[in-house]
Amino acid sequence: QLLQIPHFTEKHLELCRKAVPPVTTLKEFLALEPDQRRKMTQMSDSESLDVESLCSFIGETRIKATIATDDESEIVVGDVAAVTVRLFRKHLDQGEALGPVHAPLFPGAKFEEWWFFLVDSGAKERIVHFERVVEVERCIEEKLRFQVTKAGENNLVLYAMCDAYAGLDHKVELTFHAHAEDELVRKMPVHQEDEDLDLQPTLFQQWMGDLRGDESEEEAGSGDEAEKSGARYRKRFAQKHKEEVQAEPEEESDASSSESE
Repeated sequence: QLLQIPHFTEKHLELCRKAVPPVTTLKEFLALEPDQRRKMTQMSDSESLDVESLCSFIGETRIKATIATDDESEIVVGDVAAVTVRLFRKHLDQGEALGPVHAPLFPGAKFEEWWFFLVDSGAKERIVHFERVVEVERCIEEKLRFQVTKAGENNLVLYAMCDAYAGLDHKVELTFHAHAEDELVRKMPVHQEDEDLDLQPTLFQQWMGDLRGDESEEEAGSGDEAEKSGARYRKRFAQKHKEEVQAEPEEESDASSSESE
């Protein structure tokens, strides 16, 4: 890993091994102060400047990971859980981004990439999700989603691997408890607005109500016409009956007159 550093040779590797404490990884070398690095490697001023330039460019990265399910406080078998991974580049300020990596022998500009692997560390190790991250900002957030298939204690391991520098990888162990489906009964929340909607007639009910209203109006209209017709008929019958009653005395007087003659 230390041979990635400018001007490093086997001689400098041996000096780092003999240091107290020994320095054998890139992370250990980056954790030292500039004066400590210069004294340990015994490089010239110009070579030390190149080394410090690389160290400040690589900087320090931190990985944080949490596991949860959306809108739920408990995890149940069958849920789709998510591991939220946050990567922080501590050497960058807010709004800054990382430039091309130190790769003098690479044929073109190479930017830093990270690979996140979420591994189920049970009896049979398997990758449950992975993501490739190419963002170069100060803070990166990625969600690794997977379905919970086993009740009880579950153990996952997150591997964050940098493709630009050897020795910057991270490993985060995660543990969570999953309830069996029949062990935890969830009460589905219902909003007041949704309950009020249940009291409103559906579109079909509204349509059927309008149709029945039209039929009622037609029936009411037919009843009014029948009543008016019946009133006219009764009026004509009463008028005719009145005329017949008035005509009967005249006929009787005519008959009396003929008999007396």
